[in-house]
Amino acid sequence: MWVLVVVSVFLVILCVIFYLLNFFLSTKDLSFCKVSTFESGFSSISLIQSSFSIHFFVMMLMFVIFDLEVVMLLGVVVSDISSIISFLMLMVFVVGGFYMEWWYGKLVWLV
Repeated sequence: MWVLVVVSVFLVILCVIFYLLNFFLSTKDLSFCKVSTFESGFSSISLIQSSFSIHFFVMMLMFVIFDLEVVMLLGVVVSDISSIISFLMLMVFVVGGFYMEWWYGKLVWLV
């Protein structure tokens, strides 16, 4: 038990030392390019609110949902009936969300 405590204390001290070394030895470049906004591959020209397109956000949400579907599908392959039920519930929400996006016209890509 005492070995676990010693190793834990050593790791915490080591993390603090590395954090402080990184903080004090790193170079801080606060030029305009470092602190300016950069959204989805293009530089913003006007205000941030007017240059951000909601379509980028919608596509990002779809990507996250598809990643979640893959993880849930792997659970269905290796587990029991509760994972199948949770996967079906997720699919109901995903299909309902895609239908709602299609109904409101959010899946049309206009730049």
